[in-house]
Amino acid sequence: MLAAALLGGWTAGATAQTVRVSVPGENFRKEPRVTSNNKLATVLEGTRLEAKGRQGRWLRVTLEGWIWTPSVGATDREGFDLVVDKAGGENLRESPDRQARRAAVLLRGMLLDSLERRGSWTRVRRTAWMWEESLTDVTAAAPAEPAPAVPAASDSAAPEAGGRPSAGPAGRIVSRSAVRLHVSPDGDTVATVPAGTDLEVLAREGGWARVRLEGWVWEAATLPADSAAESAVLTATDVRANPEQYVGRRVQWRVQFVSLERAEAVRSDFYEGEPFILARAEDRSEGFVYIAVPPELVIQVEDLRPLQTLDLLARVRTGRSALMGVPILDLIAIQ
Repeated sequence: MLAAALLGGWTAGATAQTVRVSVPGENFRKEPRVTSNNKLATVLEGTRLEAKGRQGRWLRVTLEGWIWTPSVGATDREGFDLVVDKAGGENLRESPDRQARRAAVLLRGMLLDSLERRGSWTRVRRTAWMWEESLTDVTAAAPAEPAPAVPAASDSAAPEAGGRPSAGPAGRIVSRSAVRLHVSPDGDTVATVPAGTDLEVLAREGGWARVRLEGWVWEAATLPADSAAESAVLTATDVRANPEQYVGRRVQWRVQFVSLERAEAVRSDFYEGEPFILARAEDRSEGFVYIAVPPELVIQVEDLRPLQTLDLLARVRTGRSALMGVPILDLIAIQ
């Protein structure tokens, strides 16, 4: 019912319609599902996109705008001709002007189609997926309110002013409607907080507040505290032997890089085309390990040499893959 009210009579075969982001910032994803490594960008409130299809509760949308040309490089991967190669990502603006409104923040490694050049700016396009409940059909929506400032990487052309969060502990109550709790201003939704809930405000930044709320959870549904130091003693054999126990745990492992691969459709623990490292565990007797690579780290991994030793910080995606029975990790950083 919500989807129908939000997007009217849309169908998969309907002509493209314009939608507007109606939340402070929403993730722009390569595939229509939430994983730790398929995020391409954060699209900011008020940005308009063309919607051209749907899958379940996801919409396939096209994002266009202008990016500072020195922040992108040439590529021929996956049929695209540009890649964001600035460390920390780059802003996408509505016009080729450093004072123009920001439409999105693009992650390093995001692939793009170039449309035109104007001075030191390039107009680019990318089609991907967004959660439909964060979008409003502009033909049915009220006029957009000014978008709040969302902290993000500044253009290489001219860094934007940024302020430190102002500490201001205070009590707040969630308004008449439930709100989403995000892991960070540009991160994923981790919970929905019901109307009337008491919150403690710890800090403010732009239009966001960092809050604390207290409650109770069923202990049997939780895992031990996640700490890289505590998990450093885990081996690939440990994880493979208890594939469910260690899901979500962080590990610091030393591995030997073999190659960077792209997942075929048969590898059900990855999305098709997802980049991953094929590596040997530090103890050769423990066999191989697969490490999924997020878009922003692909360029760094492409520079690695075969048989190079790596110290990784990663999170356990699964302890035993369906196809090969080896651990799969999500790469956080190469240390």
